[in-house]
Amino acid sequence: MAHGGPSRVKRMRRVVVCLRQGKRGGLGVAQVLKLIFRESGVKARWVTEAGLAKAVRTGTDAVVVGGGDGTMLHAAQATMGSGVPLLGINLGSLGFLTSIKVDEIQEILPRILSGRYGLSSRSVLLAKLSEKKGAWCSLNEVSVAPASGRQMVRVRVTVGKEFLTEYHADGLLVASPTGSTAYSLSAGGPLVSPRARVMLLTPVCAHAMAQRPVVVGEQEGVELSLGEGEVAAVLRFDGVKMGQLTRGKSLRVTVASQVIRLVHPTGFGFYGLARRKLGWSGTAGGLGR
Repeated sequence: MAHGGPSRVKRMRRVVVCLRQGKRGGLGVAQVLKLIFRESGVKARWVTEAGLAKAVRTGTDAVVVGGGDGTMLHAAQATMGSGVPLLGINLGSLGFLTSIKVDEIQEILPRILSGRYGLSSRSVLLAKLSEKKGAWCSLNEVSVAPASGRQMVRVRVTVGKEFLTEYHADGLLVASPTGSTAYSLSAGGPLVSPRARVMLLTPVCAHAMAQRPVVVGEQEGVELSLGEGEVAAVLRFDGVKMGQLTRGKSLRVTVASQVIRLVHPTGFGFYGLARRKLGWSGTAGGLGR
């Protein structure tokens, strides 16, 4: 289940800090963070992206991540199952997963460290190939793309135990509500509140106009297999290539038991964030007066 939790009063005393290397302004941000941590009495451990997974241990109150959504996705993968919440500082552009802008650090971060913050629990997708051990987790989406040398792919979709359709498209996404603001949004999918208990099926440039995005219940589960004439397709999890879906095999996507928790300032809301990030004016023909 994904939801925005109530404001917290627990003071943060120990954090792990991971800033995306090479980001413009990163050095200045690091200096500001060090000053705020010192003044707030917070013990900070600084790590690279490669060292993040090993750095998160019991007793860590949060992971402070500086970068864009890609850096946040990496941090989510590295800390999966730990229960340690992530606090994102946006050093990139759009940044739907990051809740603090650079020019807000000095005002907002001390409040959060003192215990004035909220938590948003985000559902995680769990994908498993038939006849194979192990599974993959994704915060945003699972994608099926054409194999090398091919421009489109046919993917058969079953929801629950009911056949839905065979998408013929440049690709197919199974996205979480969090992922609705990522690749799925670019492909024409709807914005979905992280509180919603759903998954999205979003075709990428579908061959037929009638093949539209579909929202399904997270408890139904989705099963993907290749359509007629397809031999293999590329599987990506949160944008990272992890394997192939081959003829005769299937990929089942469900919702994992664990969640990713995101720290946000008090008063922070999904719809206000969407309005700000997408540049919506909030008015239409004077109706918003």
